[in-house]
This record gives sequence, structure tokens and C-alpha cells, in this order.
Amino acid sequence: MVNKLHILSFAALAWLVSACTIEPKLPVPDNNPPVVAVQENVEAYQDKYVTWGGIILETHTRQDLTEIVILSKRLTKSTRPVEQDESLGRFVAQSKLFLDPALYAPNREITVHGKVVRKEKRKVGDYEYSYPIVTVESLYLWPPRPEPDPYWYDPWYGPWYHPYPYYPYYPHYHPRTIDSVTVPK
Repeated sequence: MVNKLHILSFAALAWLVSACTIEPKLPVPDNNPPVVAVQENVEAYQDKYVTWGGIILETHTRQDLTEIVILSKRLTKSTRPVEQDESLGRFVAQSKLFLDPALYAPNREITVHGKVVRKEKRKVGDYEYSYPIVTVESLYLWPPRPEPDPYWYDPWYGPWYHPYPYYPYYPHYHPRTIDSVTVPK
């Protein structure tokens, strides 16, 4: 027999689960091709929308255009690039807005939604590389990931464990240990 308490608790659980779903920051097309597929056959994907993300390699500003060269990575459900040592290729995102190179700096994570327009050959060192060019409709510059706290290095100890009485044996974990810095005069 199902009573009102069971129905209410089920409804509350369903509401909690739905509240925990991850919403993507940018829209993702149904058939979102990888960068490599577009590099091989750019004509088939021309004027189609893509959502790609990765690590910024360089940012160039011109009078009417900002170009961001991006090392492509896989995306999570929230469209944030995955933090792994893999590359899905490179692409160039072009925006008509001025995007400050100080903010859109190398090694920052970015996700771009836009149209594939063409591909260009550019040099990567001595190698000639074909970059798919995407005109930006929307983009999201991700905040830097938090640095892991080096103090909590052992998974067997919880946050209540502090080796303060034993800091001579753990000098690199003592909070007051500072590397020496020489200031030029």
C-alpha cells in the first residue's frame, strides 16, 4: 500500500536528482564532429555548428578580429575540457570582438560554439598544419582549476590529522616554510 509519505519522499528524491544534473555552458549540436574529421573534409562541415574546447595556445588581435589558436580536448557534460594529456587536433576560433590576450592567455581552458567556415594551412614549427577555422557565436573562458592542497597528501588521514608537533620531520608541509627569495637591489 502506497501512502502519501512514500509519494512525497519519492517526489523529493526526484526533485533532488534533477537539481543535480549538469547543464552545459554552451549548446552542443547533435552531431558534433571532432576536429580531426573536419580537418579531413572541411567541405562536408562548412557552415555547420560545432562546440569544441581545449587549451589556449596563443591569442592574436587585429583591428577587426581576434584569433585564438586552441589545442582541442574532449569535453565533459558541462562542456569543460578534460584535463588529460591528449590532443584531438588544433583549431582557430575567430571572434569579431576584442578578446584581451592577457585574459585569453596560453594554458587557459576555453569552450567555443560557432560555425566552421574553412581551413587554413599554417606552420607549427617546421610542420605545415591544416587548422579548421570557426567563427565564434559564443564562448566560455573557464576559471582556473584550484591547486590541490599539498598539505593533505595522504588519503589514509582525514582533515583532523595535523603533523604540527612533528613538523621538523615534515619541513616541506609546514605552513610557515617559505623558499628563500633574493630581491635584486
